[in-house]
Amino acid sequence: MRSAVGRVALLLFGSGFCALVYQTAWLRMFRLIFGASTAASAAVLAIFMAGLGFGGLLLGKRADRHPSPLGLYAGLEAGIAVSAGLSPLLLAVVEWLYVAMGGSARLGLAGSSVVRLLLSLIVLGLPTFLMGGTLPAVARAVQGRADFGRRVVGLLYAVNTLGAVLGALLTTFFFLETVGIRKTIWIAALLNLLVVLAARSLARELPAEPVETPEETAGDQAPPEPTPWPGWLAPFAAALVGFAFLLMELVWYRMLGPLLGGSSYTFGLILAVALLGIGLGGLVYGAGERQRRPTMLSFATTCSLEALLIALPFAWGDQIAVLAALLRPLAGAGFLALVGGWTVVTALVVLPPALVAGYQFPLLIALLGSGRRQVGREVGVTYAANTLGAILGSIAGGFGLIPLLTAQGVWRLVALLLLALAAVAIAAGLRAGSPRRAAFLPVAAGVVGLLFCAATGPTAFWRHTPIGAGRVKVAEWNGPNDVRNKIEDTRQRIVWQADGVESSVALDLADEYAFIVNGKSDGSALADAPTQVMSGLVELLARRELR
Repeated sequence: MRSAVGRVALLLFGSGFCALVYQTAWLRMFRLIFGASTAASAAVLAIFMAGLGFGGLLLGKRADRHPSPLGLYAGLEAGIAVSAGLSPLLLAVVEWLYVAMGGSARLGLAGSSVVRLLLSLIVLGLPTFLMGGTLPAVARAVQGRADFGRRVVGLLYAVNTLGAVLGALLTTFFFLETVGIRKTIWIAALLNLLVVLAARSLARELPAEPVETPEETAGDQAPPEPTPWPGWLAPFAAALVGFAFLLMELVWYRMLGPLLGGSSYTFGLILAVALLGIGLGGLVYGAGERQRRPTMLSFATTCSLEALLIALPFAWGDQIAVLAALLRPLAGAGFLALVGGWTVVTALVVLPPALVAGYQFPLLIALLGSGRRQVGREVGVTYAANTLGAILGSIAGGFGLIPLLTAQGVWRLVALLLLALAAVAIAAGLRAGSPRRAAFLPVAAGVVGLLFCAATGPTAFWRHTPIGAGRVKVAEWNGPNDVRNKIEDTRQRIVWQADGVESSVALDLADEYAFIVNGKSDGSALADAPTQVMSGLVELLARRELR
């Protein structure tokens, strides 16, 4: 069975790779059709994540009843490969329909959002639904009865996510540029078919139900550690941590844009680093003791620690922006050196909390049950709840919370939400009889995280300085005093700032007023006056009767 776990893990690495290639390419193609607005991107992501959630919820139950779960996995991957391979053709039809309807200019915001959801469903509905059932199927195929902590599920989840990291990086930095979007999807579909062939071969080798060893039989008879979770609380916790993490991803995209330059590489790099942390966290969980089942206080510790690690770069504030500015001249050594500098900054902010989140997800699955019993269903339920929370976090952050509270305010809010969930889990764990000394770590981490949330956080120097564009002259910094002077000067020059649905904007007053969008000046009262004057001629030039 250990050999089978390793081989199945390789299959999941391949399917995770293909899934992120599809996702990255689909997002790029839909941007060409629907535009790059938050509303357009949210519609595509909502359908993508909803498909995963429904697939996990419905197909997870089927995996528990299927005589050959690995054969089911092979069938799901075959369906994914075929439907994904056909998606460029469906996207051409979607493009024709959307243009024929007049797009958002004719349909309006509400009408175009509904149309985008329906058209995205045509392309993404089937493959994403099938993707949602793959992890529950393989978990059922190789999960042992004596593994009370469901460490195998954590291992499979981790390897699948690490495959996704490679898919995101290769697609962002290589495939799209060298072979184009359609060929990228077709290459991934062919690789997906190889995964199908390998899975079918392995399914024929394994028995319909894994043979129980004496250790597993004894373990199955041993009473597992009871869990005090009511039936609704574990899925609720999975939804809340999904909500918090997706909301935090939106904050990272908004906040790291001025430091990384806001190019098309920014999204792919942040996504890859987040997935890398999740995958490594899953590996750490999978390496734990299989006879030991996690407790409520274990979950509380992950929430407190994740909140602390989210709040830590917030407390560092402008020092991270200073680091990004000092690394920006690496661009002179070439593109790879520039990406290396971006990666350092991104990893500093994103990687630690993502690692805890990766440990947290399989832990939640283990809190629902132990061993093989209903593992497919419980993986699917946790996956669906987590995905539902992520959808709500994406919509709430993009359309409401960030414009209302600002990105810094939402940064604090995410940490406080996780601390509140940790407090609930601590109380439930103590009520269930856990020793009080076991609550010391989550309480201590929570207190430190709360103190970090009280810090000033990133200021105008981080948010409204063209660091990512390479326009900060760090060669003129001769010491800490020059750095402090630059930070204070930037803070004093910003006379107004706000977060919108699409961008962060500010008004900079030095010798003149300048309009700042995501850290870069997009117009000033004096230096750009010729452009503003000439733009007044555009309407006249559009008139055919002009003489």
